[in-house]
Amino acid sequence: MFAHIFNRNVPPPSLKRNTTINIEKPKFFQMKNGLKVLIVENHKLPLVRIGLELDYQPFLEKDKTGIKKILGQMLRSGTKNHTKEKLDDMIDYMGCSLYTSFSETSIFTMKKYLNQSVFIMSDILMNSKFDNSKELDKIIKQRIIDISLSEKDPNAILQRVRNVLYFGKDHPYGEYETHDTIKNITLYDLKKLYEKYYIPNISYLSFIGDISQKEAEKLCDLYFSKWEKKSYIDDPVLKQYVIPSKIEIDIVDIPTLTQSTICFGGPVCLKKNDPEYFSSMLANGILGGGPQSRLFLNLREKKAYTYGAYSILKSDRNIGYFSVYTQVRNEVTEKTIKDLIKEIFEITEKKISLEELNIKKKEISGQFILDFEDPNRISDLFICELKNDLPSGFYKNYLKKIESVTIDDVYQSCQKFFFTKNGRIIIVGKAHDILPNIKKLGYSIRFFDQFGSLIKKEEK
Repeated sequence: MFAHIFNRNVPPPSLKRNTTINIEKPKFFQMKNGLKVLIVENHKLPLVRIGLELDYQPFLEKDKTGIKKILGQMLRSGTKNHTKEKLDDMIDYMGCSLYTSFSETSIFTMKKYLNQSVFIMSDILMNSKFDNSKELDKIIKQRIIDISLSEKDPNAILQRVRNVLYFGKDHPYGEYETHDTIKNITLYDLKKLYEKYYIPNISYLSFIGDISQKEAEKLCDLYFSKWEKKSYIDDPVLKQYVIPSKIEIDIVDIPTLTQSTICFGGPVCLKKNDPEYFSSMLANGILGGGPQSRLFLNLREKKAYTYGAYSILKSDRNIGYFSVYTQVRNEVTEKTIKDLIKEIFEITEKKISLEELNIKKKEISGQFILDFEDPNRISDLFICELKNDLPSGFYKNYLKKIESVTIDDVYQSCQKFFFTKNGRIIIVGKAHDILPNIKKLGYSIRFFDQFGSLIKKEEK
């Protein structure tokens, strides 16, 4: 009696995806000390997330590279009002979740503990002591272990060498941690860095969840009004990047590897407020942005060289980069490089199809809509607008901007941002196995150590 007959010859009705989204602008105010405050109300559950984000330009850590990571961990090591143990006990008792890093700090709490949680947050941001030498020693020992492990990881090696070759060791993006730089870090160094950057006038404070603007204003007045404003000037950032005059191959020889980890690309100047931003995002998505991309379909589905092949086109308010990435067996390394470059050449020389464009538009738009099921994203994107000097309503008009991109727009972005005549092919692999075939490609070859220092150059 509960049976139902299905006619399998009749296709199911098509699902209609909402192509518009109503983004409610967060409530916003600025305190006298320069602290910028955002409130995103969501009263479905008695939960609140309080977050703080610093707004600063990248800076060189030099012989203390790694200090930002360690400072982030040391923020939990005690304040003028609470020892580390007391902080941990309070957080455990309230069932809060505390996250600390150099640039972002957040606490997720039940509404009934909101007052106490904001107090803990303000105490960490304003009163961290950096006098816990035992905790610093413990963190340094763990970082040294992590660094030692990364020196054997081909992905970590590739990322480190890529950053050095793309940006240079004298740029913040090209620095890397070593045992020595970590051991150089002292409690005094941490305190001085904290005093310079943990100031209200370069900070965004956000309240997301079961809270009103009136409640947020009261909490800010109670806990953050005495946070002292200080003068602040960003460190100058080097703006010179070395891009080869033609394609070259840079090899890091690891004799124990049975796979080659490969990337190809270089630094690019792409900012979110550039007119090509949306078309470049679609261009990258079509080339290497997931299972339906050209790189994936060729290298995995057609050739079975790899489990995945991807491309990244990273925007940044200073300098971004373009890079394609994959891991393959040693014996197909040369063929893979040929196919990577072939796909890049094709997308820069021949316009994409309308079908490809529409599929990627739906994919990116759909993901954007899904992201807004999380109220935290509203706050994150609004802060992103402010930090990057984006036009008001940048994300409110996001879907319209995506939809307005044409085939010609994508073609122009491909030609502008995808490397075809120059760029670096970086390979972390076993040189003995891959070099004979790699030489057939006809590019100049250079050898680097695991830290991006040139060992030798081998002519074509």
